[in-house]
Amino acid sequence: VSPPHDRPMTKNDIYFALDCEMVGVGPEGLESAVARVTLCNWAEEVILDTFVKVPVEVTDYRTFVSGIEAKDLEGDRAVPLKDVQDFVQKTLHGKILIGHALENDLKALQITHPWHDTRDSAIYPPFMQEVPDLEDSSKSSLRPRKLKELVKDRLGNDIQELGKAHDPVEDALSALRLYKTERLQWEQFVVQKVAAAKVQEPRPYALEIMPPAPIPYNQNHLGSPNNMNMPMNMNMNMGMHSPSHSPNHSPNRNRYQSRNFQPRNRAYSAQHHQQQNYGAETMYRGYNQGWARHRSY
Repeated sequence: VSPPHDRPMTKNDIYFALDCEMVGVGPEGLESAVARVTLCNWAEEVILDTFVKVPVEVTDYRTFVSGIEAKDLEGDRAVPLKDVQDFVQKTLHGKILIGHALENDLKALQITHPWHDTRDSAIYPPFMQEVPDLEDSSKSSLRPRKLKELVKDRLGNDIQELGKAHDPVEDALSALRLYKTERLQWEQFVVQKVAAAKVQEPRPYALEIMPPAPIPYNQNHLGSPNNMNMPMNMNMNMGMHSPSHSPNHSPNRNRYQSRNFQPRNRAYSAQHHQQQNYGAETMYRGYNQGWARHRSY
């Protein structure tokens, strides 16, 4: 039997659905704090369902929606938020996160997840409702739909029944099932978004130090600009490994070829000749400087 780290990953190891229930904190309970967290895998198995200790005073348990009472957050039934954060982040690292209105859940948990690894049924365009513009009838916009509406429309099931508290396990599994119905199309949509985002990202600067354009000079002097656009020691160090001679150079790097950036072995020969003839007069170009004349003795 292969050890766990050598086994091939399955959908159970990649896809996870998350849902949280909140309670109210602060004046009049208008601010939200996470009080219950549920995490399910692809096989619809519950791998986490726990109450969370709220570090501040709860002013509204929102029991009619959350189903949470004061006794649920007391004693050993509730887990510290830090422990829940660590478990969720470790489980979701590098994985696909599925849910509905995940922005609220992640904010309550005080964690983040990469957008390209997030599948939120509230903001997936085919699941959203088109709303006409009141000022311009030719325009429209998309708005999120409630999970209850989506599940009824797409799956034919009834959830979040009136008069009953929400069940985070049911909500997480419902979001997961919605994703399963659109998985192939959804993944194609994400691939297109990632490709579009990469096109908009600025290209990184080239790592190579490139010389400025050559300055005209008397071609009869030793070391013409065609052969010595860079200091001799720089030509020697780079040799034939310069971007203009690399078989796999990119067009971006190759743009310097138009500036006669052609270091050759002749540059080495010229320097060698200068070293052997101590009275010889040679020309060189310093980085970001003009042509200068030096005599060696």
